[in-house]
Amino acid sequence: MVAFTAGQPEKLPRRALSEEAYDHVRRGLIRSRYRSGERLVLRPLAAELGLSPTPVREALLRLVSEHALELNDRNTAIVPAMTQRSFAEIHDLRMDLEMRLAAAAAQRASSHGIEALVILQHQFMDASRARDDGGMAAFNADFHTTVAALAELPLTANILRNLWMRIGPIYALSRPMIQAEHEGRTHPHEDLIVALRQRDVTAAQAAVTRDFEHARRWIEPRLS
Repeated sequence: MVAFTAGQPEKLPRRALSEEAYDHVRRGLIRSRYRSGERLVLRPLAAELGLSPTPVREALLRLVSEHALELNDRNTAIVPAMTQRSFAEIHDLRMDLEMRLAAAAAQRASSHGIEALVILQHQFMDASRARDDGGMAAFNADFHTTVAALAELPLTANILRNLWMRIGPIYALSRPMIQAEHEGRTHPHEDLIVALRQRDVTAAQAAVTRDFEHARRWIEPRLS
């Protein structure tokens, strides 16, 4: 990834700069950096990236075309609001995809990939103990997208990342996040790690199911 700072000359072609801006905002949506209803104002965002407005505008319009952002009546990009009905649809789609991805990951994940999940789960739990809601949301997203990568189903994983662009801002809006006590049981992420190590497809899918049931109980009451 290219790092941009304010005032740095734009040495890359505009298409590459637009792609960099797109990746920055997309990752911010997935990792709950932006909240539902938040405005992404062009010039401040361009200044943050050290870019001129043109490639950033292109990136935002691309995200609008993918329904990750919307334009308001002033033509400013905003993070879409989420209704209970929309959440239920996205939640069910994610669950279907993540069940498939967990099953594939149980068959294919390398030891190195599973250890990456262990590190992310430790970071997630550290953030929970520190009551760092932003860190919890970000590491949670990283955990799920890493499982998707380990499944080696790139088309399915890309569809899931697109859904995470819609769901990430809900985790941001729903802060403070509930702490990671799950009725005295281990966290579903930890159950999933064990299942992947044991190549147990059924246990992997059961862990995903429990994780999603918890997320639904937590988020739905917080939506209008």
